[in-house]
Amino acid sequence: MVGQQRVSGVTGIILAAGVGRRFDPSGQCLKLLARMDDGKTVVRRVCETALSVLDEVLLVCDVHEPLLRRELGDLPLVFVPAPDATRGMGVSLKAGIQASRPSYGYVVLLADMPWVRPSTVAAVAQAVQDGAGIVRPVVNGQTGNPIGFGLAWQQALLTLPDEQGARGLLQANRDQTLFLPLVDEGILRDVDIPSDLGMSPDSN
Repeated sequence: MVGQQRVSGVTGIILAAGVGRRFDPSGQCLKLLARMDDGKTVVRRVCETALSVLDEVLLVCDVHEPLLRRELGDLPLVFVPAPDATRGMGVSLKAGIQASRPSYGYVVLLADMPWVRPSTVAAVAQAVQDGAGIVRPVVNGQTGNPIGFGLAWQQALLTLPDEQGARGLLQANRDQTLFLPLVDEGILRDVDIPSDLGMSPDSN
């Protein structure tokens, strides 16, 4: 990641609450701490990607905060507790928005999407810095993550329903969305079940 473009004034908000019941129905194995083929955990890969681009990165977590702190304590992250995150993604997103003070806006990342490239995060963040309202990366006609929000959307984000997160807001504001064409299929890939980690992040 040497020489990676950095974008100032845009806060990264990584949503890391929940255990991922499909990954381990017993709930005992936190999928974000599963190892990838390079030995790094899923959540560390996402955090390092965000930190390579953004000056401020928040990790929103729930009851698993102690485990995540143990894994990521060496990284310059801001840990944001969201103890009621089980109610829905909107809880986590609003906790991250409330805890940050960016100059231009936010890039919202999902902690179980470790194949997103640093250049993708940079492109979304740069579009936010340049004044875009909502930014959604697109590959092969499909929208993915991370998603950028300009500061003008702060109040709308803070009033989102707990259960759905930003889904309704995104659907209702396509006309104010910059769809950013990219070649990064990592924007569509997440870790859902253990076999997902059998695929190399370079297989795209």
